[in-house]
Amino acid sequence: MKKIARFLLNVVISVWLVIALFTTVCLLSYNEFKVTTFGRKTLLIIDSDELEPDILEGDLLVVKRNSDNKINIGDKVFYYNSAKNTKVMVYNGFVQDKQEIDRKETTYTIDGEKVSGEYVIGKIESSKSYHKIGMILNVFTSKWGFMFMVILPTLFAIIYEIMMIFDAAQKSKADKNAVD
Repeated sequence: MKKIARFLLNVVISVWLVIALFTTVCLLSYNEFKVTTFGRKTLLIIDSDELEPDILEGDLLVVKRNSDNKINIGDKVFYYNSAKNTKVMVYNGFVQDKQEIDRKETTYTIDGEKVSGEYVIGKIESSKSYHKIGMILNVFTSKWGFMFMVILPTLFAIIYEIMMIFDAAQKSKADKNAVD
């Protein structure tokens, strides 16, 4: 029975460790728009029902950054948009026009608005959707979620280990005094 309990405890700790590490990496990988990016891939948490029925609210999308020569007029893309004095939002829309300024810079007209190529995340069709995982990741990467899922358990584990060290030291000292 002790072996089963020990095994289950090890499984729970291992799962928690994987979740804590992944959540921390996601938070450390935020770009200037507070969206997780890993190289050319962006993790988008869908918080509206605009893209239904294909993509549902609460889904996690892994969007691959397409090079400018692969994005064409008529493609539906995700992009960052910020009007002056407002927060940055992720939108989706159809590319209506594409202007190559030079080899490294392209400007798009997306739903009537000019958008620099650096603000285009990628095409919707090249994204992979994970149903309901976005809601979970959203909770884990929130301030309170990170505190309760990562920081507090880590703090409790550290305090527990310190208590065990002091307990072992006191027991060792008591054993030494008993021998003398």
